[in-house]
Amino acid sequence: MHPSTDQSARDPPYGACPGHPQPSPFSDNDGVAAGDHLACHNHRLPSSSLQDIARQTYGDRLILRIQLPSISVDSPVVTVGWQVAGTPTQSGSSAEWDSPGSAVGWVLTSALPDQDGNIILYGHNNMYGSVFKELGKLEPGDEVLLQTGQGTWQFQVDRVLLLPVLNADSAQRQAYLAYLAETDQPRLTLISCWPPTSNIYRVVVIAYPVLAH
Repeated sequence: MHPSTDQSARDPPYGACPGHPQPSPFSDNDGVAAGDHLACHNHRLPSSSLQDIARQTYGDRLILRIQLPSISVDSPVVTVGWQVAGTPTQSGSSAEWDSPGSAVGWVLTSALPDQDGNIILYGHNNMYGSVFKELGKLEPGDEVLLQTGQGTWQFQVDRVLLLPVLNADSAQRQAYLAYLAETDQPRLTLISCWPPTSNIYRVVVIAYPVLAH
């Protein structure tokens, strides 16, 4: 099954997690950044200091592994931040997520499994081992397992979407950004690029919790 091209979103418009600016994969200005490049993430790997800070701050609440049994994914999860490309006042500047390398990245301003909110995880589809290369083959009803120091949290896939980002118009940009917004209820959002040859789309998988133990 290929991802749906339905761009509707049930969530409110894009907004930051409380007290922290959420990075946008699009330019800060209303138009498209120079070169029409709508960045998903850069190639800067997460630092060991960031991992240490995350462990000290969140302890056993941190996500350690993700399993997607239907597409044979079993990967460690690392904490990722972002950096600004260009200056904050420069036209076309944007905040780009750091690369999780061969692992799956948890966006440090998103939620964790033991709280309400939007958990955002992303991984590469065509480099560093391509951990999420088959993400678009997930189907509604498929199982997602997140392992923390507290236990295993089970989610079920609700939707699989394919959203344009390269040459995207304003409505398409907002449709994508809506899936990165903070939510009142627990939700898991998985993201990767697609296709492997051009990365002009984002695969977005929405899943909801089933149980935790």
